[in-house]
Amino acid sequence: MNIRPFSCLLLLLGLAPGLQADVEEFSAYYQASTNGMRGNAERHLVRLDNGHYRLNTSLEAKVAGINVGDLEQVSEFSLTGGNIVPDNYQYLITGITTENQAISFNWEASLARSVEDEQSWNIELQPGVLDQLSYQLALAMDLDDSNETIFEYQLIDGGEIETHRYRRLGEEVLQTPLGPLSTIKLERIRETDNGRQTIIWLARDWGNLLARIEQINPSGLRIELELENALVAGEQVTPLP
Repeated sequence: MNIRPFSCLLLLLGLAPGLQADVEEFSAYYQASTNGMRGNAERHLVRLDNGHYRLNTSLEAKVAGINVGDLEQVSEFSLTGGNIVPDNYQYLITGITTENQAISFNWEASLARSVEDEQSWNIELQPGVLDQLSYQLALAMDLDDSNETIFEYQLIDGGEIETHRYRRLGEEVLQTPLGPLSTIKLERIRETDNGRQTIIWLARDWGNLLARIEQINPSGLRIELELENALVAGEQVTPLP
């Protein structure tokens, strides 16, 4: 049994509320399903004692009610001039399969140390480079601050800096397990047309909190993550009347 589809889902997108001069803490809870498995996912953003922030994503995957794997993804970052500056990133899968990734950012030396299982790389940093979680926060912020339809980000993946692009498709009232939410709809733009499609819905009234993500693979496999419950700045997320 392979839990990789769940890890791909949460790496692709698990967007958090948009960033202002400060960041609103939040906790969000999701239902996840794919390939005969169901799971529960959580995302939490908290402010640390040093004024930095930690975004944490966790997922428990189950088959027939039995746990088959866990995923933990963490990004710690600061805000400078309204921009996200990542400090550390970690991604860990345990269970039937294991996978471990970590990135340490040294902005004074303009270098990042990236480690993936038994491999490691030193990567030259340029301003604005992000990790697999912090770039998602930047997208949520940019949706509030820009009328653009295409959004582009540079992030570290293994030993490379790669580009992720997203297109704003419009607005939609989305039905979720929580109830109807007013959302912004986006899609991932891929370099090659490999038949994979990723669609994202973000809750407009709740700081662009992730409401739903859906990925369809060429094989027909469908991966879904849906918002079940959430608190943003201590306020319960409620559906449209």
